[in-house]
Amino acid sequence: MDQVVGSIAELFRTYFFDAASLLIASAALIYAALAHRISKKAQATAQEYEVVALKMTAQEKRMRAKRSFLTLKSACQEIRSRWSVHHDRHYPIMGSQEFRRNDTLHIAQLESEGCELLKRLELDLPDSEALNAGALAEYIQRADETALRIEQLALHLLPPKPLVA
Repeated sequence: MDQVVGSIAELFRTYFFDAASLLIASAALIYAALAHRISKKAQATAQEYEVVALKMTAQEKRMRAKRSFLTLKSACQEIRSRWSVHHDRHYPIMGSQEFRRNDTLHIAQLESEGCELLKRLELDLPDSEALNAGALAEYIQRADETALRIEQLALHLLPPKPLVA
């Protein structure tokens, strides 16, 4: 029996470092697998956060374009009223309505163009299922461009020129 215990002790001493190394290596592999799984989850969470942030930015840019259109409509209404006052003061009441239409035709055209730009932006909204960072970034850029173009339309409104007597 002593001989058996002695041979087991000898075997244990001989392979102790190999067994310990194997256990440490196994623990390291398990730890690496857990770290890899956690990093994948962190990456997925970061991508979801990026998409959510881009969605919010896209919503803000779309709202900016809508505000720009409302500003354009307000400016158009103000210019229309200025033209109306101008016509009431300087043209005969029974005068040709063609003058009035010609003077204010550009206002309706600019307002219509702004409305068309806003409609195209609304139609270009990416599908909610297909939303990815690239599509959202492109939409944000288009929304910015649309808002700027609508704001530029307001600069083309022509108020009536004062008549010099």
